Amino acid sequence: MKTSVFEKLSLCGAVQRDRLKNDLDRVEALRRQGFLQKVYKRGRVFFELTEKALPLLDHVRLKLLEEAKLRFALYPRRKHFYQALLEDVRFFDTSNKEAEDFLFLGDWRLNRPPTKSQLKLSQLRFYQAEGVA
Repeated sequence: MKTSVFEKLSLCGAVQRDRLKNDLDRVEALRRQGFLQKVYKRGRVFFELTEKALPLLDHVRLKLLEEAKLRFALYPRRKHFYQALLEDVRFFDTSNKEAEDFLFLGDWRLNRPPTKSQLKLSQLRFYQAEGVA
């Protein structure tokens, strides 16, 4: 199933080839459909999402948003954490270990659909963190 590969890619919009080495058949299927492209930077190989993948990214975002709403309702002691995630991310505690579960394109803004510029910015930040930008 492509969701595991796509969820890895939805974190930052790009991923190093080594992280997908067990799913290369799924990666190739996504490449043939035009959702992925192979990128070479400083002798390393990366896969990054294309603009054609934005509607699929929106489905991943909605899935994360529904998960946050469900946890908000189920865990009364954690309401402040999930309320910040759902309403105003300026007050969201990104140092919390649960925060990474809701990371989407390098950000935690789940209330708005992804845009081309958000995807490109997320990929740029990923490449900068990898030291290849």
